[in-house]
Amino acid sequence: MLTADSITVKGRHEQLVAPTSMQLQRGELQLLVSEPQISRTALALVLSGRMKPSSGMVSWNSEPKLEYLRKHSALVDSPQISEPESHLRVRDLVAEDLALTPGPFWRKPSAKKWMARHGFSDIAKGWTDAIDPLRLFELQLMLAAENPVHELLVVDSPDRHDLQDQSWLETLEYFASSHREFAVLAIVSTLPQDWQQPNGLTELLEPATDHLPDPSTGFIQEELDLDFAPVPASEPAAASSDDFFPVEYPADAVQHPAED
Repeated sequence: MLTADSITVKGRHEQLVAPTSMQLQRGELQLLVSEPQISRTALALVLSGRMKPSSGMVSWNSEPKLEYLRKHSALVDSPQISEPESHLRVRDLVAEDLALTPGPFWRKPSAKKWMARHGFSDIAKGWTDAIDPLRLFELQLMLAAENPVHELLVVDSPDRHDLQDQSWLETLEYFASSHREFAVLAIVSTLPQDWQQPNGLTELLEPATDHLPDPSTGFIQEELDLDFAPVPASEPAAASSDDFFPVEYPADAVQHPAED
């Protein structure tokens, strides 16, 4: 379970996140609403163990060590942090991410085989900024799920893409309800229409300040003064190559637009 107790984040110039408390169980999808983009990114970094909160505490399964939370979580599609770089082809993005999964290299699938198995072969040669954003979103989640120790998926601003809310919500719900029972947290700018949080909970976080700069200028990493916590080098090896396919994502789970 992810637990945050009165966490705050202060940037170099302003407070970015007001005191925030929450809990998230495995097998559950929850949305947090925050503005502007830098506040969402700051929350995503803290709640995935990539950055220490300025105050308060965050833990995974009651373990307060930041490295433990980071080891068991994935930060997905965070602007200027973990979003795919536009100069990469999809096959190169997949190859890079697969290389980072734990275990000996000879047990890791090749990018070509992995994409064929999961239905992404048709976009392998495409540039990441030129393919359908929903398929790229699915791809990033699949790659995050490839790490067998990941139990928490923290998604930064999935609503910033040109997607219908229902499409990215269905994708996130699939991962929460899969046999892996991921805890899935999406930090968004507004709640989708008719969205109901688990147990009726709705988290709406007001900006800590009205004077935050424009995030389009690429200032996020500088403003946050990022100091990522290290992940221990001793990751558990997978028992077999099959362990690197923890989620079978059926092709018909989400309808894909035709590729040009």
